[in-house]
Order: sequence, then structure tokens, then C-alpha cells
Amino acid sequence: MTSGLINTGALVKMLYSSLLASIGTAVVFAAAILGAVRASDMRRANRSAAAVAYAAVATVGVLVVVAVIVYGLLLIARK
Repeated sequence: MTSGLINTGALVKMLYSSLLASIGTAVVFAAAILGAVRASDMRRANRSAAAVAYAAVATVGVLVVVAVIVYGLLLIARK
């Protein structure tokens, strides 16, 4: 009886989508933290080019995470 009430296809899609989004966001945020830490280390070691590259990685990572959060909030607001 309840199998007719539950859309299993949509449930499975929601499951793998949320799993992929959460793992992906965590990995990107970890890369942003790594970039920030390495940029600081490179600045202390007077390696400006490497510091700028790592700072760019950190900036892009943070921007991607913020974009994912905003996109998620927009999806929630549209429902």
C-alpha cells in the first residue's frame, strides 16, 4: 500500500544528489582551507608566486562553496 505513495525514483535521485553535493562541497572547502594555509606558509618562506597561486585556490574554493550555499537556498525558496 505505501509503495504506491512513495516515488522511489525521486527518493533515490534525492539520495545520490545530496550525497554528491555534500561530499563535493566538503572536498572543495577542504581545498580552500589547504590553499589558505599553504599561501600563509609560502608568504613566510618569501615565495610570492606560490603564495599567490595558493591564495587563488583558496579564493576560488570559498567562492564555489558560497555559490553552492546560495544555489541551495534558492532551490529551497522556490519550492
